[in-house]
Amino acid sequence: MIGNDIVDLKYSSTRWTRPRFLDKVFTPKEQTLIFSTEHQHQTLWLLWSMKEAVYKIHVRQFGERFFNPTRLVCELTSQEKGLVRIDDNCYFTESTVTEDYVYTVAKQDQNQEVCTSIFKTKKEEYTIQSNVLKQQLLKSISQTEKIDRNVLSINKTHLGIPEVFVNSEKSPKLISLTHCGRFSGFAY
Repeated sequence: MIGNDIVDLKYSSTRWTRPRFLDKVFTPKEQTLIFSTEHQHQTLWLLWSMKEAVYKIHVRQFGERFFNPTRLVCELTSQEKGLVRIDDNCYFTESTVTEDYVYTVAKQDQNQEVCTSIFKTKKEEYTIQSNVLKQQLLKSISQTEKIDRNVLSINKTHLGIPEVFVNSEKSPKLISLTHCGRFSGFAY
């Protein structure tokens, strides 16, 4: 299983230093990490991105949504890699942090191969960005899997989880979509 998340650092809130926000989203250990780094803004959104990417896997895996970000506990194992634990479940993350964005891909299996792409979107409107993202994902799947693009589609489950369909039949291929501000990304 996979999940992904992107945060456009230009459009992410800089008012995150409010204690009530930090206490609702980050554990005391995570808050210590944020305030101990030189790039606090990027570190905060890195941890957020890790939590969001893992949340997508967990919801798909267990079929239950929840809002309790401190239930997802992040640990950085290197600049790009980390672990996120939810209860007794452990997930692996790989992140890219630039001046413009933070992008994370989460996996249940550390050795799982993932095809992923990040791109800048010219239009920032939500629906346009969402449609462009879906079309880019389907184009990529069409090319890598050698499937006619015209027989591919994306539908969402009752939990909002996107799924790929081939000739109107659900594909076993798991996908994850994300967009924020000027950036979009997919993983499968």
